[in-house]
Amino acid sequence: MFSPEILLTLNIHQKLFTDPRRIALLKAIEQTGSLSQAAKQVGISYKTAWDATNEINQLAPKPFLITEIGGKKGGGTKLSDYAIRFIQLYELLTQLQQHAFNILRDDKVPLDDILKATAKLSLQTSARNQLYGSVKRIKTNDVAGFVIVQLDDNQTQLKVYITQPSVQRLKLSLGKTVILLIKAPLIELNDTHENRLLVKVENITIDGDWSDITFSLPSGIMIYASRETREIEQCALTEGKQITLSIDPQNIIIATLV
Repeated sequence: MFSPEILLTLNIHQKLFTDPRRIALLKAIEQTGSLSQAAKQVGISYKTAWDATNEINQLAPKPFLITEIGGKKGGGTKLSDYAIRFIQLYELLTQLQQHAFNILRDDKVPLDDILKATAKLSLQTSARNQLYGSVKRIKTNDVAGFVIVQLDDNQTQLKVYITQPSVQRLKLSLGKTVILLIKAPLIELNDTHENRLLVKVENITIDGDWSDITFSLPSGIMIYASRETREIEQCALTEGKQITLSIDPQNIIIATLV
């Protein structure tokens, strides 16, 4: 199994700021409340620990260490709130780097698109339909309007209702890569709405009163629907049959990296 060890090192002004060893020292300081005890815990000399923490404090935009002198408990050293948040961010980045190599297992994930790679890496949602595309048109007034998204197959377009504040918050612009999220129960087995899709039934799974159906667009993109079994029977759905689905533009959520 391909599992490289990634050691995240951060430099500021070409000087070492943090690396795994310094992060371990900072965590030991937080745990022991003492620079000398922390140095012993990570296996370095007190001078090495002092030099490292002094350099961190000099390079950081905010102090990392808070030193308490004297008092009933004899003083000590602790981390600032900023340092604690920094360590959390450092560990998060380390995890993301490690998990990123999992993308190599899937040849279908493009590595030239940060949204698709990031979504494949970390996006978890209850919406089974996650459709990738780019913004083709934006038409809104001061309150709301719609966005036309061209799916990655370069054949299918979907209309999404959206408020003007959301357009601004998501920084939507023509050509921007987006993900459309649609829950399976919101896929309609009719041509009622503006978003009409000619699809083929690939698979039907019946489980009591509810059924799951997998459809395919002519381009090969899969659409997943969940409908009452009686509706499946009324439509006489069978594998291989072609039908027209529709999706209410109000039932599509648009997501992107801002």
